[in-house]
Amino acid sequence: MHSDAVIAIAASADAEALMHEIYGGEMGYLPWLRPGFDLGLMLRDLIAANPGITSALMGQHGFINWADTWEECYAGTIRQINQAEEFLAKRRTVHPFGEVVGKRAENPRQRLLNLLPELRGKVAFEGQRLIASVDTSEPVLDFLEREKADALTALGTSCPDHFLRTKIRPLVLNEGDDLDAKLADFRKGYGEYYDRCKHADSPAMRNPNPSIVLIPGVGMVSFGKNAQEAKVAGQFYRNAIEVMRGAETVSKYVALPEQEAFNIEYWLLEEAKLKRQPAEKEMARQIALVIGAGPGIGGSIAERLLDQGACVVVSDVNETLVTQAVERLSAKYGELVIGGEVLNKTDRDSVRKALEGVVLRFGGLDVLIDIAAVFIPPDLEGRLTDAQWSKTYEINLVGTYIVADEAHKIMARQGTPGKIVLVSSANAIVSKKGSVAYDTSKAAVNHLVRELAVEYAPLVRVNAVAPATVVSGSQMFPRDRVMSSLAKYNIPFDESESDDALRDKLALFYAQRTLLKQPVTPATVSYGAYLLATDRLPQTTGHVIPVDAGLAEAFLR
Repeated sequence: MHSDAVIAIAASADAEALMHEIYGGEMGYLPWLRPGFDLGLMLRDLIAANPGITSALMGQHGFINWADTWEECYAGTIRQINQAEEFLAKRRTVHPFGEVVGKRAENPRQRLLNLLPELRGKVAFEGQRLIASVDTSEPVLDFLEREKADALTALGTSCPDHFLRTKIRPLVLNEGDDLDAKLADFRKGYGEYYDRCKHADSPAMRNPNPSIVLIPGVGMVSFGKNAQEAKVAGQFYRNAIEVMRGAETVSKYVALPEQEAFNIEYWLLEEAKLKRQPAEKEMARQIALVIGAGPGIGGSIAERLLDQGACVVVSDVNETLVTQAVERLSAKYGELVIGGEVLNKTDRDSVRKALEGVVLRFGGLDVLIDIAAVFIPPDLEGRLTDAQWSKTYEINLVGTYIVADEAHKIMARQGTPGKIVLVSSANAIVSKKGSVAYDTSKAAVNHLVRELAVEYAPLVRVNAVAPATVVSGSQMFPRDRVMSSLAKYNIPFDESESDDALRDKLALFYAQRTLLKQPVTPATVSYGAYLLATDRLPQTTGHVIPVDAGLAEAFLR
């Protein structure tokens, strides 16, 4: 078992003496030995020499308990954990980490926002990005402002179950430190550690960047290949802090010797476990923001990204839609990989706030997909008011530029390749009556794609998909627009018919106009957007891909 309280005893300089003080003769002591057959033999000999014991403390590691039945074993385990916790609590008369010598940051949130994208970009290794998890809890902040914090973090962690995720020690980043210099020093130190300790058959050195970054006055950032691993790494370092707290309360904290730590970290058995893990999915390690959180195209895109391993934040101007989307997607994919932000794309401050939420949740941004748009049906004479014209352009063009501009700023600070996918329309190409504001706004989006592709190159690719008449599941086709279109095309309908029945009639009509005679659905549009968000088209930028089942009049020339 790996209770913080019991590991604190096991990682103390006086571990064996403390064990006898707490447990008397019911627990035996085993000095550190890497888990395996030899440790099992040591335990056998310990029991043979001490037949009255019912448990054993393993130095720097934890403890093992046994009994005739599982109920007795479980009860004994809980009792011994409680004994250790009570012992530590009684001995804690002064703060084990010493006096407060640091101070809290005046604006820790802004410090994190300034740091996270750049830090995430720089801890990527051989093109493999990481997901971040942020911990600003009081135990972390308190530890980092104490006088012993620097010395204890330099010692490294003790329990092997901790440092397999955290590395043997973290990077400490104080205000004013040069990030590049600190990371270079950490990598150099990690490389030297590897060279000192490696064996002839050791696996090749892995990512030499820190998994844990401690920022005094601000908190802790932990990294992993996915959201779960990032969170667990942070939780394990929280455990390590509690182990150090307990050990320093009753004795002196003792870390695992460097060579022993290496032997665990680069153990061939652990390497074999890593190699047996399933291959990562196509969008693993990627962070995406999808604007337009409804159950139609936006929801389909979010699901496709999540299916392929991405961390996704969905956003919309409608808070209810955001909440529903997060609840629906969390139920299927888990809460760790999905977030939600209310975003008004015509308000730059709102866009910035939403993007800040993405950064604080996952560490940065790799993919922006913006499908949010508006179509305002004209009046009976086919006209819009000036206010309706302005609203169409504000949302479809100006807002699209704002979100791309703000997303690009984060991607540029991150320094890793990014993808921006916008949504145009077949209407941007086809000239017709009754939708001039919408059509021209989408035509402007087509050229916006080209302009942004030039401006954001070479780091960020900008492309778009151009769907046609996605009726089913689309927020763009409310009941009034569907009936207006049915009347426009002289398609018989009854106003008593359900929304779905009316949409099916219109979708069938549109499908018959296409070369492929197929309706365009949210799923087919989402696949086009997904394709542009992947790395399958690494040399494609500034392009608009039609997803319209073949409209000859909308062919791009």
